[in-house]
Amino acid sequence: MRGHANNGHMWTNILHFRKTSILTFTGAIAILDPLLLAQYHDNNGGGSAWRALAHTGASVQDFVYTPLDGTSASTVIAHAFNGVSGGDPLPASMAIVVTLRTALRGKSHRGRVYAGPHIESDNDGSGNPAAALITAEAVQWTNFLTALSGSGVTLVVASYLHSTAENVTSVSVDTRWDTQRRRLNA
Repeated sequence: MRGHANNGHMWTNILHFRKTSILTFTGAIAILDPLLLAQYHDNNGGGSAWRALAHTGASVQDFVYTPLDGTSASTVIAHAFNGVSGGDPLPASMAIVVTLRTALRGKSHRGRVYAGPHIESDNDGSGNPAAALITAEAVQWTNFLTALSGSGVTLVVASYLHSTAENVTSVSVDTRWDTQRRRLNA
């Protein structure tokens, strides 16, 4: 996913997926794209999508699907929409971290998604992310994992160090703000 923060700086979220052997890359993208669009655009079962949490000045531009077979070209699908949260924006580099967990322990078997940018009212009284925000983010990602089940496409954590890809089995959301340094203006 690629988009722009409210300061105009581009952001990306890079996720890895595995398809079953009976699916072509085109077929896997056709299955995954509407599910991923819903994850970022539509609130799901008590969760909050990126669109609902992002400032009105932030946007999603497109989704880029790149098969990691070394020969296939990337597929770019335009999905242009803005966040809908008004109010004062937090710095564009501030994000909630969603940790993607697998059945294996260690840093090589955990992934991260930097969710943001957010607005001032997403803070609690002590300057941390509000508990309702943490819960809504966790529910949204858990529901995404459920939506993927049985689709032939699974979210994985790729370890280039170990040349492995492990299925994501659960998610957790950090209760403090983190920084996505690539969102800073240079």
